[in-house]
Amino acid sequence: METNQKHAQEQPTQNILATTAIEKLEQSYDPLKAARIAETLTELLDPEYILLFGKLANRTPHSDILAYDLLAVTDGPAHYSWYDAKRYLKMKLPYIGHGAPYINLYIHTRHDIETRNVPFFYFARKEGIVLHSRSRKVARPRDKFDFGYAVSLAMKYSGIFMPLADKLAGYAECNLDKNHVRESAFAMAQAAVYYYRTLFYVYHGFEADSCDVRYLHHRLRTLSGELPLLFESDEYYPKQTLHCLNNFATYAQYDPDFFVETDELARHLDLVKRLGEIVRRLCERRMELYAKR
Repeated sequence: METNQKHAQEQPTQNILATTAIEKLEQSYDPLKAARIAETLTELLDPEYILLFGKLANRTPHSDILAYDLLAVTDGPAHYSWYDAKRYLKMKLPYIGHGAPYINLYIHTRHDIETRNVPFFYFARKEGIVLHSRSRKVARPRDKFDFGYAVSLAMKYSGIFMPLADKLAGYAECNLDKNHVRESAFAMAQAAVYYYRTLFYVYHGFEADSCDVRYLHHRLRTLSGELPLLFESDEYYPKQTLHCLNNFATYAQYDPDFFVETDELARHLDLVKRLGEIVRRLCERRMELYAKR
């Protein structure tokens, strides 16, 4: 009986240790793979330095799913965008995704880093692992970051645009009939833009540089495993919602022949409303993190 009691006491401890080991394994990065990614990006961008930050660096989480969260800092404007650089990586290193299916790349100038006092840059520079640097030492933030101010800005932004997005989604739902498809389609497209831009601002501390929902989704898709499930096609079921929302934003305004079946509108609207729920949870979680700091 004593043996059974001792085994029962040891089992929870063993489970905790096993869980911790699994989490550590999941969140650690492959140094050789990371070095190869950095080397390839250096060929294209000639950055001053490249940092790996977030979950795979065992630091403050950024991406929710396994992803190489990378910040490449350049002297001046880069000749290629983050999207072009990711395409370059995919062509040069087609098998790099094994074990880490996503690369979340940010390219910013040294001027951006020095003039934008935002939590995103603070976390990346304070905690990031140097994968490449022209000099031996990368300057780290010396002062403590004002997370209270970051919370207030994030709350203000989300307090303005999340209710507006909700109102637009509600308007789209109230006008799901054949006589108001134009208004409904345009409203849900604008709601999706507001949801995504709010998510971007809360995580980064500055405005997104686009109102294209496909672009915004691709920029933010690693922040939650639910976002790819929501909008990206699988091998059986194609999903066209993001493409349709972009069309709604343009053609519902100007095309006199614009029309969409109400059943199709309802399917897209359901996904937009679920997007709002995901964004709200992510923003609340991020602002709680700032508040704890």
